[in-house]
Amino acid sequence: MYRTNIFIIMTTRKTASKSKDVKEVKTVETAETQVNESGALQASDAVADESPVLEKKAQDHTTVVIPYCKEFAQGKELLFALRSWYNNARFPANLVIIGDREDWFSEEVTVIEHQRTSDNPQIDTMEKLKLAIESPEVTERFVWTNDDIYLVNGISLAHIEIPKVLGDLKPNQFKGAYANNMSRTVMLLDKCGLPKLNYGTHTPVLFEKTKLVEMLDRFPEAESGVLFSSLYFNSQAFPAHPVVLDWKTDQFLLPVISQKPDEQKAKELLQRKVFLNNTVSGHSAWLEKFLEQMFPEPSIFEE
Repeated sequence: MYRTNIFIIMTTRKTASKSKDVKEVKTVETAETQVNESGALQASDAVADESPVLEKKAQDHTTVVIPYCKEFAQGKELLFALRSWYNNARFPANLVIIGDREDWFSEEVTVIEHQRTSDNPQIDTMEKLKLAIESPEVTERFVWTNDDIYLVNGISLAHIEIPKVLGDLKPNQFKGAYANNMSRTVMLLDKCGLPKLNYGTHTPVLFEKTKLVEMLDRFPEAESGVLFSSLYFNSQAFPAHPVVLDWKTDQFLLPVISQKPDEQKAKELLQRKVFLNNTVSGHSAWLEKFLEQMFPEPSIFEE
């Protein structure tokens, strides 16, 4: 068995002759084998020239962006999520966290600090999304994911790019702020005669900055709290036909919603899945132990 991990590492260094910071890019490839006759990991580094790499237009990697609010974190979700990305992302990427910084972050984590701005999670997350749009650290096309989403098998960017839905948006099936945010989303889509599919699958999605700006210009009401993934994908001019997720039959996602699920069944299902996530109710000592078994080795994102 052969497994390759690829991550672009964004670091900042001082040049000897200049006082300004210069961005340096390294592509890190680590190879693991069950039987390695050479006994060594293979690695190759590609170092950019002296110009700021993020000014280059060609997108040779894709940023993975995670909004993060430390006060709502449960256990070591983010740590295991980052280990899963390091182990299983099969495309060149750099990592950006928008929100709070953890003490265990290494220098390989780019943090855009942001204080929580609202008790409505969608309003706060929208502010973090706007920071991603504005940041030169984030590529034009970027992955948007969460701290409680884990990659359980090797994925390409195509796995993320495939649109996924849970059916239609149905606000009457929910309560509180989430129901209100969904109702506003439905109202905006209805007003424009657009589809009302629920893209809130709690899986990584691929956004484009240009299209996000167009969405915000078209729907200024979005800043009052909407499900922006559903607003974004439903309002695309030429949308791809989405996959409807059903954890019992699909090959994408296994959600953990209970404190102690059937571990053997979970392992069987994960053999044909690429994503695992957990709800608030699904976080437990069982889940922490399960994730520790899946991702025991520290990643480059940890001190």
